[in-house]
Amino acid sequence: SLITDMIDDDRRGMYFARRARVVAVTSFAALSVAGLILHASETWTNPAWGFAIIFLLAGIARLISTGYLTRLKELPERDLAGRDTGVRDFIRARRSAMFRRFLLFSGSFHVAAMMAGPFFVVYLLRDLHLTYLQYGLWLAAPILGQLLSLQEWGRIADTYGNKKVLVLTGLIIPILPVLYILSSDWVMLVGINFLSGLIWPGFSLSLGNYVFDAVQPRDRTKGVAIYNTVNAIGAGMGAMLGSWLATVAPSQLLLFGLVLPLASNLPILFLASGILRLMVSLTLLNTFKERRRVIPITHRDLMSELPLIKPIAAALGAKLVRR
Repeated sequence: SLITDMIDDDRRGMYFARRARVVAVTSFAALSVAGLILHASETWTNPAWGFAIIFLLAGIARLISTGYLTRLKELPERDLAGRDTGVRDFIRARRSAMFRRFLLFSGSFHVAAMMAGPFFVVYLLRDLHLTYLQYGLWLAAPILGQLLSLQEWGRIADTYGNKKVLVLTGLIIPILPVLYILSSDWVMLVGINFLSGLIWPGFSLSLGNYVFDAVQPRDRTKGVAIYNTVNAIGAGMGAMLGSWLATVAPSQLLLFGLVLPLASNLPILFLASGILRLMVSLTLLNTFKERRRVIPITHRDLMSELPLIKPIAAALGAKLVRR
């Protein structure tokens, strides 16, 4: 909310995309350094010193972060007249009708996503017996996808609107967990997670930025708080629902009279999550609208603007012209 007051509405997507890239790179570097320190500390007389060094470096990093935060100057508050007395008044207000519909979509999608989210690690390590190196590559794949796509998602959201991005990614994301049924080859799974890293950042970026579009500046703090609360509740409900389904789901899939054996019953959970995500997108995405003035574009034309697709299409077009 503080940063949003300092950024022009039409540049918000690019800024948060750039920030997310920095956070992704920094987090990956920090995890790598911490892993190397712990690996080296195994040969020390007291391996606990490895954790002490990591905690010390983390503390120093937080002090540096605090130092930069103190250099930010908060803008004076505007439009104090008519301020709501609390969250309840804000959420009941007529001007929040569109925001309430958006919250229903966001919370429901978190329920559907977190049905499967906590169980991918269990499936890969317990059921498919991936090595830690293979699992590490699976974890690194979406980070690479984020780095390649975030900047473009920010540009697309700023230019064509967050709602357009939510519709497009909201209809693609349901396919991702279902792909885990098609193959148990670890290379294929790394590729699927790389694809997730390309698509999910657009959804997450536009989901968060839509909050700032849907509420008035004086309500942004309350709006962000309610948005995070609804998502947390949805994630918790989804995880509990997934945990229950994992105890009752069968370990084989019956499709058109054919019985498909599975490594465990968790792919059934991934399938259920994908179906529920699609149902949420198809029923709730049309209940709220874009709140900014943006350049109109059809979903078909927007497909050509997607990260990686546009440069690949341009490269192929250039080759055809040269021929």
